[in-house]
Amino acid sequence: MARKLPPLHLLQLFEAAGRHLSFKKAAEELFLTPSAISHQIKALEENLGIVLFTRLTRGVALTSAGANYLIVVRDIFERLDQGTKVLKQQFSSQSLRISTIPTIATNIIIPKLGLFGQTFPDIELRIETSLVLVDLRYDDCDVGIRLGSGNYPGLVVEKLFDVQVTPMCSPEFADKHQLKDIRQIFDVPLLQLSGRDSSWAEWGAALGFSVDESSSPLNLGSYDVVMQGAQQGLGLALGGLPLENSVLASGRLVRPFKEQAPFEHACYIAFRPQDKHRSDIKIFIDWFKQLPELSMSE
Repeated sequence: MARKLPPLHLLQLFEAAGRHLSFKKAAEELFLTPSAISHQIKALEENLGIVLFTRLTRGVALTSAGANYLIVVRDIFERLDQGTKVLKQQFSSQSLRISTIPTIATNIIIPKLGLFGQTFPDIELRIETSLVLVDLRYDDCDVGIRLGSGNYPGLVVEKLFDVQVTPMCSPEFADKHQLKDIRQIFDVPLLQLSGRDSSWAEWGAALGFSVDESSSPLNLGSYDVVMQGAQQGLGLALGGLPLENSVLASGRLVRPFKEQAPFEHACYIAFRPQDKHRSDIKIFIDWFKQLPELSMSE
């Protein structure tokens, strides 16, 4: 049986006019004239046989029928918009949008983007960096990669790797202080992450010894800045493995001691349940887990 529905463009005009309660504002939004909006709304009312708006001296008001119909129409457009987004994600030319922290982007993903493009030329990776956790229900990103507990309700979550923490510094700093034994950390500057004032003490406690952080001369605002300070020879920093594996391999940082301790958080990738069958996400996860930067040892 053929559906007897009003023309879609008339419903779009009605939704805009009802949302603004103004033919003028709806006209501005849709690049039409108020007169055109008025005539098209009249055509919709004649099609339905129901009055949707009360015309006032200044503006318009929805009738009770119009208010009820607006709820239905807005729901339809919202569902259509969401369905169109899902359709494009699943069947259009594949562009995988990834949100992650700067360290993972800079040290792990970006150096291998060329290799990924050669291996999977049909998948375009778009990398966005942020320290703020994105809400994949509403953001345009397809997947999020973060260090955390892995407890992300409503999302499909998969662990990518665990993190170990160990002291790191520049080669020049290690040579200058002749660093060979873990007990030497009591005699050199320790770089501290602002907001994590007990990080060195917690790290030492995990290995069974006490670290006095009161002498730490430099507190820096982010993990990446701390690691930059270490590369510049400002002191010892607690760096994450395998996050810094590529930097260690380049020689910009060294591990003067073998001691390391597990970090409280691991690295996870999360995505929407409706995307669990997307081949590009599976391909990226499999590729990421096989990167040599995640397994190399210093």
